[in-house]
Amino acid sequence: MFKINTPRRPKGELTRQHILDAAVKLFRRRGFEKTTMRDIAEASELSLGAAYHYFSSKEALVQAYYEWIQGEHERLERAAAAPDSDLKTKLRTLLETKLELLRRDRKVLAALFGSLGDPSQPLSLFGKETAAVRERSVDQFVAMVDDPSVPEEIRAPLGRALWLGHLGVFLFFIHDASANQSKTHELVDKFVDLVAMGVPLLAHPLAAPIRCQLLGLFEEIAPARRP
Repeated sequence: MFKINTPRRPKGELTRQHILDAAVKLFRRRGFEKTTMRDIAEASELSLGAAYHYFSSKEALVQAYYEWIQGEHERLERAAAAPDSDLKTKLRTLLETKLELLRRDRKVLAALFGSLGDPSQPLSLFGKETAAVRERSVDQFVAMVDDPSVPEEIRAPLGRALWLGHLGVFLFFIHDASANQSKTHELVDKFVDLVAMGVPLLAHPLAAPIRCQLLGLFEEIAPARRP
């Protein structure tokens, strides 16, 4: 059950959380496609109308689930990462806490795979409906590279590019059939080592032309937010 420790939460908020808990349990057990709003209402011990009062559709429930995942990831990262950690440790912590958080939901996320990359879909990671959650996730990576080892002018675009890179790890993870997803953890090790070795080299004065080229590349693949 998703527990959020906030004192005296309003009844409506508690009911909303109760419905979300029930929905995710059903998604895990039956799958997203086979679970109906009526199933969710019955599991929540509410009428169908009451369930629709809080969530207009299954898609709205999944968006609430995304918000919960993001909030928990932020909390876990803060708890696990020491403020004075180096870039390598910060990146590893960011990735490993995300994988651990999603470990139980690989099947649910795999069922949503077809929608994740299509911006026209309401459940897409790149759609307007998920923009707020997406930018919170991107901000974690941008904050991570706010580090003396990273040239200042590339910190923001690099953070956004690493966020895109982490999606590749995430997609590999949800389809990883190896024991305890060991192949994904090996991929994380290699990804972290590559970033940790490569990024500090960009601070060298002779790397200025490379930094310039990378800025253009980063802006192409992960453009900064516009006001």
